[in-house]
Amino acid sequence: MRAVCFVKRFEFELSGTVFPSALALNDVDNDGNNELVVGNMSGELAIYKSDRLWQKLTGLGMITAIGIGDLFNCGNNALVAVGGDGWCHILYRPKGKVDDVSDPKKGKLESVHVQRIPPNTKIVLLGDIDGDGCTELVMGLTDRVVRSYRWVPDSNQPGAGKLVGLHKWECANQIGSVTLNHLPSGEPCLLVAQPGGTLMKIRCHINEEVDSTDADDEQLPTSVEYHPLTCSRMRNPNVSTEIQGEIRTGNSDPNTSPRYAVATLDGTLMLVQDENVLWSMQVDHQLFALTKLDMTGDGRDEIVVCSWDGHTYILDQEKCSVRFQHEESVVSFCSGYYTLQPGQAAVPCLVYTTFTNKIYVYYDVQLPSMKAKNFIPDQNITNNKDPRQVQLLVEWCLYGVR
Repeated sequence: MRAVCFVKRFEFELSGTVFPSALALNDVDNDGNNELVVGNMSGELAIYKSDRLWQKLTGLGMITAIGIGDLFNCGNNALVAVGGDGWCHILYRPKGKVDDVSDPKKGKLESVHVQRIPPNTKIVLLGDIDGDGCTELVMGLTDRVVRSYRWVPDSNQPGAGKLVGLHKWECANQIGSVTLNHLPSGEPCLLVAQPGGTLMKIRCHINEEVDSTDADDEQLPTSVEYHPLTCSRMRNPNVSTEIQGEIRTGNSDPNTSPRYAVATLDGTLMLVQDENVLWSMQVDHQLFALTKLDMTGDGRDEIVVCSWDGHTYILDQEKCSVRFQHEESVVSFCSGYYTLQPGQAAVPCLVYTTFTNKIYVYYDVQLPSMKAKNFIPDQNITNNKDPRQVQLLVEWCLYGVR
């Protein structure tokens, strides 16, 4: 497997343990630029812009997961910080004027809502899970429970309202991660990772007769399917599993469903489409984080997985792979797009947090191609080319022999 080296990076320091789901990349302050948000178990939430710390909030409890998205369904992003102690903090900053952004004392995020929820949340997902055009909040708990919520406003003021429970699903085994995917019909579905490389597919159906404010009293209709993704290379049926959906294939056919990737802690990685395993791969490292990122700029997502010891594997959908080695052991990992300068396009990046309270942001991690190319292009080789001349050329290029 080819090895690559990324050298462009920022280094930040944040004390305290960062849980695997407590970091994210997105436009958190609605200024059109992507920021890095990191929370720790001490209740500190740090927001980074470019090469500096932009804002730091404290007193948010033991932050175990964060999410960024249009929770209020108003066209602007909000930040959701969930603690393992059962508190959900929602922070928000509306899209402001240019003058507000230029003043460092203005334009900061503020806590607009705090609500008590069931404890032990480990995963937060923001997305449209039922196809109604509105964003819902999904939480995965260590109690083997998945819950969904919807924001019900009291007024037009963001933050005035409450989270109302929609669904509750109990899983047979421990939850690895939760992701959103779509069926060939365009219907969204939730994929819940289960041990041993298996998953649950949950489809939420819209019931217009049930008012959203009464959702706590009456469960909305859903359907749940269990899919044992059999793989001949699976070594441990009880190993924890991660899943990543909505992997773009570059195919514009509307009848084709997006692919999703499945990774297990024992080093198994699979690419799946319509519950059919397209390919599988085995590595000798414990894979704990699974993400997607277009690193070649061709409109197709690459699969990025990270192990506890810093080994990072990057694979395209044809199974061509490269690896990158971070020099320290890793606590949490994510990938996405980060804005280096305001107004410029966000660039792909890899983010690592370590046991030494460091945050490393490798930015502009672009690859020209995932496939290894021939040293001598085929179009330059003709039938009448002297083989001896080709041999001399190769020896000169590789060894400097004339």
